[in-house]
Amino acid sequence: MLVDEQIKNARHNFMLASEEFGFEFVSPFNLTDEIEVFGYISNYGSKNGVVVCLTAPPNYLTDNRVVEWCKENDCFCSFISIEPLIGEYRRSYFREMLRDWGQY
Repeated sequence: MLVDEQIKNARHNFMLASEEFGFEFVSPFNLTDEIEVFGYISNYGSKNGVVVCLTAPPNYLTDNRVVEWCKENDCFCSFISIEPLIGEYRRSYFREMLRDWGQY
């Protein structure tokens, strides 16, 4: 289950990474009037960017509406665990994640 304080911490760490690695991170981000996601990065994952969604143990739930929106809009979608995003900022985690997504 995602807790507001954890989401704020994850958002803060993403903002630190965006400053360090030079990408724009928009958070929260609205896909539609009904669908809000954790964030969006325009120059990673695909030509149309990456939609970033948070998930948490034990179920690591995803939202099929987001997956379908991303398919329809040719946008990369990443559901990432909140666990490595909370606490102290970890540069190495973000560096590896951005490498995996690939810059466009």
